[in-house]
Amino acid sequence: MNVVTISDFRTNLPGLISQISEKLERLVITVSGKPKAVVLSLEELESLEETAEILATPGALKAIRNSLKEVRRGRYITLEKLKGKYKL
Repeated sequence: MNVVTISDFRTNLPGLISQISEKLERLVITVSGKPKAVVLSLEELESLEETAEILATPGALKAIRNSLKEVRRGRYITLEKLKGKYKL
């Protein structure tokens, strides 16, 4: 994560916003040497919110872990097989 002073942030705002947006980077803004804020792309924010929403669902984390175990054991069905079976 990159760190920038608030003065440098103001001076370089357009370029920093482009960099954050294009590279999905996070930028910590400091004031008097102390971290005060973080700037991140809208895409990154939406991704974080989706993850938080999923993990807030009761039992979701356990279900995800169980699914990963099943995949590691080779117990899964491909999308192609599902399409053929259910005419998706």
